[in-house]
Order: sequence, then C-alpha cells, then structure tokens
Amino acid sequence: MRWTTQTPRLAAGLIALFLVVGGCASEPPEVASMPDFHPTTSVQDIMLSIIDPAADTIWESVATIVSHDGIEERRPTSDEDWEALRIEAVRLVEATNLLLIPGRDVARPGFHSENPGIELEPEEVQELIDQDPEAWRRLVGDLFQASSTILSAVEDRDADRLFDEGGPLDVTCERCHQTYWYPGDTALQQIEAEEARRREAEEQAPSEPTGPSGSIQGQVRLEGDLPGNAVIRMGVDPLCAQLTRDKQMVQEAVLTSRDGSLANVFVRLQGDFPDSSVPDEPVVIDQQDCVFSPRVAGARVGQLVQITNNDPVLHNLNAQTTTTNSFNVSQPIQGMVHEVRLAEEEGMLRIRCDLHRWMTEYIGVVPHPFFAVTDLSGTFTLSGVPPGTHTIQAWHEELGVLTQKVTVEADGVAVADFGYGA
Repeated sequence: MRWTTQTPRLAAGLIALFLVVGGCASEPPEVASMPDFHPTTSVQDIMLSIIDPAADTIWESVATIVSHDGIEERRPTSDEDWEALRIEAVRLVEATNLLLIPGRDVARPGFHSENPGIELEPEEVQELIDQDPEAWRRLVGDLFQASSTILSAVEDRDADRLFDEGGPLDVTCERCHQTYWYPGDTALQQIEAEEARRREAEEQAPSEPTGPSGSIQGQVRLEGDLPGNAVIRMGVDPLCAQLTRDKQMVQEAVLTSRDGSLANVFVRLQGDFPDSSVPDEPVVIDQQDCVFSPRVAGARVGQLVQITNNDPVLHNLNAQTTTTNSFNVSQPIQGMVHEVRLAEEEGMLRIRCDLHRWMTEYIGVVPHPFFAVTDLSGTFTLSGVPPGTHTIQAWHEELGVLTQKVTVEADGVAVADFGYGA
C-alpha cells in the first residue's frame, strides 16, 4: 500500500466503519481481569541483584582517585558510557516500584543473618514493616526520588551533577539500612546477658611477667600494582565540605608508600600469655576534618579509650559488635570526649559514624601487649615476647588476614615479614 495524504482519512473511515459493523454484529468481548501479582523474588534479591550493582556502578562512574602515579578523574565521556549509565539509573528507579509490590518476602526462605546481634533477622525486618507500612513506603519513596534525580543527571549528561547527587543517594540508602538492617540496638540482649560476667570481671593489676624474652620485627608490603583511594564526597554534609575546603580528603582504605609498604595493618600474636598490667595511658582517637585519626588502633582489654570530636559538626559513634564492647553515642559539640573501657577481647572492633558513612575506625582489642599497627614504612616491632614458637597474624580491612609461625629466642630478634598479593 502506498502512503498518501488521503491515506489517514481513508484509514479513519475504515476504522469507524469497522467499529459500527462490529458493534451491530456482536457484543464486545469481555476484558479478562488483571491477574494478581505473584512475586517470586525477595526484597533481599532485588537489593543484591538490582539496586546494589546499579548504585555501585553509578557511584564509581564519577570519582577522583588519588594514587602514587597521580590523580585520575573518572568521568563518562562517550555515548556508550552515558547509555550504559542510563540503563543502570533506569534499573535503580524501577527497582523501587518492585519493592512496593504486595506479598513480597523480605528474604529467601531459610535465610539467616550472617552477623546475628548486629543485623536484624528477616522476621524482625518483616515485623518492622508490618508495624509501620507507611514508614516503609516513605523510605522507598525517598529512594525513588534520589534515583530519579540521578537518572535526570544522566540524561542531561552532567557529570558534576551526577557526582553531587551520588551523595544524597548514599544517605538515602544508609537511612533505610539503619531502619531495617542494623538499627544499632539489636545487640541489647547479648549485652544484657554479658552484663553479669562483666561485673564479675573486675579490673586486676597482675604482676609483670619476668624471665627471658625476645622481640619480633617485620614489614608488611603490598605486591604488584598499587591501588589508589577515592576522594571522599564531603559535599554530603556542607559543614564537612566547608571544613575541608582547601584539602583533598581521601578514603585511606589501602594506604601505601610508593615501594608498596603498607600502613594500617594490625599485627598481633595469637594464643595465651602470662597476665600483665593494663597501661594507664588511654588510647586516643580523634575525629578531625570529618575522618577518624588514626584509622586503625590497638587497645588492651580493660584499657581506657578516648574518642574526641574535634570538629564543630555533629558526629556519632556506633560500635559494630556482638560483645559487651557495644556503644552508640552522639557527640554534638566540638571538644566532646567519649571514654570507654573495652571489656572483651575482639578481633577488630569497627566504629562508624551514622551521620557520615565514610567515617570508619577499627580497634583491635587484645588481652596481652603483643600487638602493633604499621605506619607508612609498613614496619612493626613486638617487644618482650616470651621465647618459643608463636603464631603471628596480620589484618587489613580490605586485604584480609595473613598468618605465619615465628620462633623467638631469648634476647633474640625474630623476623616476620608479610606480603599481600595485589
């Protein structure tokens, strides 16, 4: 058929005739009712398979990475880059609609929390949603708004705006997590159960161990290409942005020297040792320019830890643990100090600020004095170690744990070097 200027008029007439004839010939067919929704996946599945990957791709698409080789600015540049981002932004927006379909389970059948006492179990999350469904819809609506803003920035191909809007998206995600994933009070029963034991374990001052001893020295290195660290999105909090206006604050997750020497590695001996007195000096941790300093520290069981807010900004200290070391306090005033004695041994106690998600602190809590944290030289020394063969452990927040055996002789110096693969 050849399309002409008369074709639309002819087509309209044929359609009208068909409707008239069809209406006289028979009754219109009944419209089948819409089937009920039958969700087959859980909220957890949508988070893990759609929302998390899409959000990570968007956050990582615009970033400033600082490394020993210089500064790398990551920006989408080609049509393909922007189209790929648009796909992820669309997924993010539409996933919020999937979350609101009724009848969807919170998690897969049989799933249990990997961190009981810190994270809620699926049935606890479901109970919170059932108690206040409007709060759930409101948080999902906030995610929809933040995602829609991201999609708008992608469609406008505005990289700077995309970077800025990544902050509110992060805050929105974290607000939902704090409501339904790790509210901070889930360890209450464990804390209460341990309270009696903590009261019984009063501080003692045992005598210092006597006898021959040696020391262990070593260096921790990262082998291969050295990764960079992302510049922190301080714009999430205008006060933090103002404090660091002339500074480039970097998330020092993997802090290295150019030769690969690795800082912020917590090194400790494993095993039991003779009792020794706990130092009177406190472990001091600062919150300065909206980051923790130092990022990694060590403390004896029962030693006083002082955490100071040196910023004119509200900070929060939320200890992630299932032991009696738990605390969750706010520091709204500059100069405020929170003091705590960590009463139980703990591999690595993580402390985060609920208000500034990038703020992370790790404290190794050890019942003996044989531990250290590496500096930029990657080196450490453990002194006064009893002679014998010991297991020594190195821990890094992203690279994991390495262990080895080391034999210490009286008045001798044993060497224990560690190398992380790239």
